[in-house]
Amino acid sequence: MSSEQVIRTVPHRTNTQGGASFLGRLFHASELPRRAFRSMGTVATVTVRTDYAERLAAVTEHIRKIFDRLESKMSAYRADSEISLLSRMGGVEPISVSEDTDTVLSLARHFGGLSAGAFDSTAGPLMRLWGFNGAQVPPVRPSEQAVREVLKLVDYRRLTIQDGTAFLPVKGMEEDVGGIAKGYAVDLAYDYCLSVGIRNFLIDFSGNVRASGRPEWGTEWQIGVRNPFDRSRIIGKIALPGGTALATSGSYERYVEIAGARFSHIIDPRSGYPATGTASVTVLCKDATTADALSTAFFVVGACGAHALLEKVPSAELLIVPDTYPMELLLTQGLRETFAPAPEVRSRVLSPKS
Repeated sequence: MSSEQVIRTVPHRTNTQGGASFLGRLFHASELPRRAFRSMGTVATVTVRTDYAERLAAVTEHIRKIFDRLESKMSAYRADSEISLLSRMGGVEPISVSEDTDTVLSLARHFGGLSAGAFDSTAGPLMRLWGFNGAQVPPVRPSEQAVREVLKLVDYRRLTIQDGTAFLPVKGMEEDVGGIAKGYAVDLAYDYCLSVGIRNFLIDFSGNVRASGRPEWGTEWQIGVRNPFDRSRIIGKIALPGGTALATSGSYERYVEIAGARFSHIIDPRSGYPATGTASVTVLCKDATTADALSTAFFVVGACGAHALLEKVPSAELLIVPDTYPMELLLTQGLRETFAPAPEVRSRVLSPKS
């Protein structure tokens, strides 16, 4: 569910003492070798250091094939995918799944448990109820009774994964790994680049980013995070160390309007209603799969529930933009050390009382 919140990638020059200095010269990504392609209904870009320029075309083509392979297995929008078949066979019988699908389903269930249900890959029926995933937008807000009925079909814990098979026990349940599959794809691409000797690169797949090495000597990759209230601007820049990943989820990319009210596509699978109170969430951690899933989970729990979830993933760094005005950013201490907010943006450290 990460949206295209990350709008540019530029190298960031560090000072001679090794500390970060955002006053250094900035370079737009177009000055580095990069290639883009479409997969999973969105855009992916591969950026490499200049000394890998001659290999970029071949590397990007291989990554595209990885992404397309995963899409063929895991897209809920393709009738012939394993994920779609799993949903169609709900309440009937288990289906055989590939190793990739087995892994992603297991990871989705893991993050469902870690987040106490804030991330739930079986929330598809709720998405449709609110007019997403190709469903018709309802003329009026769904009733409490309608929400309660659909909630009976949402529970990640009921998915069974065993011996290369997967099964949803109730007809009408649906599996949708869109909130984690792009991060998983980025991690596979990251591992592939390292395996063929590419050491300094950045992969951005619809806001799911993972970096390796440096864009040039004495620099770090730097990510500009889009302002969720003004897409033409950024709220600041994050220095992304090699080996780390970042994902952003926002409420403005996809929404519906029902009876004059706007509702985000990020549904709280615990209540059945669109998540409120949060405009965007950015998570930085060790791998893109984790960042992808956690960006959704943190968006759902919001600032009030963030501390409890952070205790379960202490290595993650977090930036929350509440849906309030004037805009104020909530940051973990570790991220504050590598994040440079725009001059007009206020920020404070996220605390248990936030």
